[in-house]
Amino acid sequence: MATGSSAPEGAVLAERVHSRDVVKRAGRDCGVFTMLCENAGNACNNACFHINCQPGGAASTTMVYDGVNDDTRNRVQSGCEAGRSVCNVMPFSQAFHDPQDNRLGDVTINCDEWPMATTRQADFVPGQVRNSLRCIDRSENSSGGSQLASFLKGVAPLRGQAKTCPGDVVAGDFWQVRFDLAGADPSKTRYCAQPGYCTNDQFQFHMTAKGTALDFPYKPETMNRYTQEGTGGKNLLQCSVTVHRVGDMAFNIAVYDNTGTKRGEKALSAFANAASIDVPGLPHILTFKKNGPQVASGAANLFVYRSPFPVMWGGDTQGSSPYNPTNGKWCSVTNSGTGTQDLLCYFPCPAA
Repeated sequence: MATGSSAPEGAVLAERVHSRDVVKRAGRDCGVFTMLCENAGNACNNACFHINCQPGGAASTTMVYDGVNDDTRNRVQSGCEAGRSVCNVMPFSQAFHDPQDNRLGDVTINCDEWPMATTRQADFVPGQVRNSLRCIDRSENSSGGSQLASFLKGVAPLRGQAKTCPGDVVAGDFWQVRFDLAGADPSKTRYCAQPGYCTNDQFQFHMTAKGTALDFPYKPETMNRYTQEGTGGKNLLQCSVTVHRVGDMAFNIAVYDNTGTKRGEKALSAFANAASIDVPGLPHILTFKKNGPQVASGAANLFVYRSPFPVMWGGDTQGSSPYNPTNGKWCSVTNSGTGTQDLLCYFPCPAA
């Protein structure tokens, strides 16, 4: 893997700057930047996953400063930004953002990338993992960024910093990265505390193809593509399910792939409360559960898509993405005066 972020052995760097073949002066060795993980646990976790689990990731423990003007380019090349944050667009918000809200409470989620956006990196190359991505609490993302900013400026040294170059860090200067887990939540820093542990906790992913800006509906043939670590490199897509419910007994449930093609259907004329049924047709089974009498919100309809990282939702589940017709909800619900209810729900599904 070519991260484009590592320095060669020794203090002399002959650097190629993106597509411009310009040899710069030798960068200075600026010592060691230590990220304090107490308030940046998930940022540290993402970094440690990349370093310890991605092929060639250990090279990113040496970082080269790219200057203050390249952050935006690197966030686009990493896949964090594609017209908007990947963490705020379905189906990626559903896989990586909404479960975080459920776990962490009502927090603002940012896309975090490692190597960091302020460091020198080559352009994205298909087939290589340029950056590891994780949707994390904005405060943790800001903590990691502000710590690095202090190091670059050489102000208010934090615990463990060993900056060896005087003045501001400038483009071409390089440093080593370390992590301090003192006071950090162990549940947020497992990839740092257990370097040999590389099982995805659901929230690690990376870009596999660079395309146009992300939007709804998701079109993988033209937009950025991403894979969830642990799914064999399969791109994450957007599937859907419809439910036509007549009162509390008659149901018709159909599943659709990313192209909107119907792939499976089940019809029931009698369905007991708390009963469930599997609907095949997609790469993994979708289970539908009747969770009581019909209510206008659709909450009595429950779903589980049993992919390698199962997702579960109800007809009234509120998501985070504003970029869809239902303002972030996983389902749209239509009720008629004849006792019928129709649901259309979108959900994340790995490709076959």
